Amino acid sequence: MSSRRTFSCIYVGLAMLSALLAAFAIHAVESPLRVVYGSPVGPVPTPQMYPYKMLKAALDASGKPYQLQPANADMVQSRVLREIEQGNVDVYWSATSAEREASLRPIRVALDKGLNGWRILLIRKSDQARFAAMRTESSFRRLTFVQGHDWPDTPLLTANGFKVLTAQHPPAMFEMLLKHRADAFPRSVIEAFREQENYPELMVEPKFVLVYPAAVYFFVNKSNDELAKRLEVGLKAIQQSGEFDRLFNERYGRSIQAANLAQRQVIQLDNPSIHILEQAGLGGNILKPAAH
Repeated sequence: MSSRRTFSCIYVGLAMLSALLAAFAIHAVESPLRVVYGSPVGPVPTPQMYPYKMLKAALDASGKPYQLQPANADMVQSRVLREIEQGNVDVYWSATSAEREASLRPIRVALDKGLNGWRILLIRKSDQARFAAMRTESSFRRLTFVQGHDWPDTPLLTANGFKVLTAQHPPAMFEMLLKHRADAFPRSVIEAFREQENYPELMVEPKFVLVYPAAVYFFVNKSNDELAKRLEVGLKAIQQSGEFDRLFNERYGRSIQAANLAQRQVIQLDNPSIHILEQAGLGGNILKPAAH
């Protein structure tokens, strides 16, 4: 009788232990991954921005619980990327470069479909006739541009022979253009028309387009395998479901159509990071504007 009671107690104890282990396992699986994202400096709230919407859609599609949390402060790109490298921020979106890929891990799906490398110019409306009169690439290359001090485009344009003035934040860059310190502000096709609406003294120059290989990726810390895997799985899932294209077209479809790329004179530029882009294949989702 005593042995039966002993066996029964052991059985009950094992059953309780199994139940506790199962409950612990379920809790561990359901525990959300905290994802701290960089919050850029600017007038648009981050949750309204296209990259944030893409980030949320990808994490939703990964099928695992997560908790999105903004960084403690708005930061310029260079600081956000340093914070990712140091492990204080988990993810941010940025144009790729050899330097950035050396220190961070890119998620190789081009959020911009490569259109970050199709640059049209914001100019002063008063300069429209001046630009219309340009006939040669050499005259175009005498222009002075304004760009962000930590943007990959800045050394790229300098390497291609352009004079480039820099500022830390976009409002200061627009101010430099409005005050005639620069001739033009090269912006991606997916940015220029929205910004034109915010500055009535400016216009999108209709004749030229700068073209170079480029891609905007999500970047994470090199050791953050879990987040990298979730983003890769999630981005692939929303590409297959059509959600990626829906978000992209919702945000940029009208601007791409308005840019009229097929009718523009192409100024082809070299990209010092082109070997990275060629090896990566740009994530296989590059939009190819109509042939010129």
